[in-house]
Amino acid sequence: MKLFKIIIGFFLLNGFFVFGQQTIKHKVIKGDTFYGIAKKYDLKITDIYSFNPEVKDKPLPLSYELQLPNKKYIEEANTLSHAKTHTISKGDTFYKISKTYNITIQNLTDWNPNISSSELKIGYVLQLKPLRQTEAPKVLVVKEVPIKEEVVEEEDQEEFSNDIIHVVKKKETLYGIAIKNKTTVNNLKVLNPEITGNLPLGYHLVIKKGDQEDEVINENENENDIVEVEPSSSTVLENANILIDRASGFIGVPYRYGGTTKKGMDCSGLMIEVFKEIDLILPRSSGSQAAFGTKIKRKQAQKGDLIFFATTRRNSISHVGMITEVHNNEIKFIHSSTSSGVIISSLNEPYYIKRFKQVTRVLN
Repeated sequence: MKLFKIIIGFFLLNGFFVFGQQTIKHKVIKGDTFYGIAKKYDLKITDIYSFNPEVKDKPLPLSYELQLPNKKYIEEANTLSHAKTHTISKGDTFYKISKTYNITIQNLTDWNPNISSSELKIGYVLQLKPLRQTEAPKVLVVKEVPIKEEVVEEEDQEEFSNDIIHVVKKKETLYGIAIKNKTTVNNLKVLNPEITGNLPLGYHLVIKKGDQEDEVINENENENDIVEVEPSSSTVLENANILIDRASGFIGVPYRYGGTTKKGMDCSGLMIEVFKEIDLILPRSSGSQAAFGTKIKRKQAQKGDLIFFATTRRNSISHVGMITEVHNNEIKFIHSSTSSGVIISSLNEPYYIKRFKQVTRVLN
């Protein structure tokens, strides 16, 4: 009985291996004919000739190893290549889908402008071919949710357009915030007229109005530290794809200070877990990670690079993400935000462009 199970297991394993390959090997035995082999593998004789032109119109030599097309593999490949749409299922990412259908992530982005790679909901229908002008993309319509701004990570206050802002925490009241910030409840109500009832959790409460707008932080701040880098090799870019696929699996995980698991993680913890995928161990804090690699110009940024922000009043690096896409001067990055957990954001968003600090390359 045990021997029987082993034999069955061998044939099953062999079957999976065969169907996972583009070709099948057949060793010619006594009595074999082109017709018989074609019949056995559900092929045409011309299929055998096309893969083995050296035996065409010649007798089949005994023990000769023929290369035959794997019909199942070809049928599956043809089916995938002709597929026009893909319905999102659990665990799908843009990277995984692009590999399955042999298209690029950029193709998916261009052909599905209404769907963000960070918002792949089960049941969404992705376009796998460019639409004609008369066609409209088939998208599952969902209620729009206002984009939440990043909440500070190291302090409960921040400077935004030179306003002093307090991010409301659980059970906080206007009276308690007023006492803490040496102001009055009446002043807070004047500065925040839209507040009429209980304070919403995470609300950005203005404590004091500033006199002028923030100065935009850009990569030229310390230009002497920035270097020109050579174009990355195909191996580096492949590693970047691996990292993006790994990071995408954490989308939706909540923010948790000091966390590095799917129960919750902070921004630097997310980077540590993602880069473990390629056996690269990063330092624990975002500030240390910024010094770990090579600081490069923003215009040279590519997927897999780390991007850093100053999100506190101290104007020092306090937040990190990993670049997932660079297209038409727009940089998108995946990160763990205190307000939304692990998400993909754009550097073009006002909050991030004002706090952008640097891009660092750690893949080389």
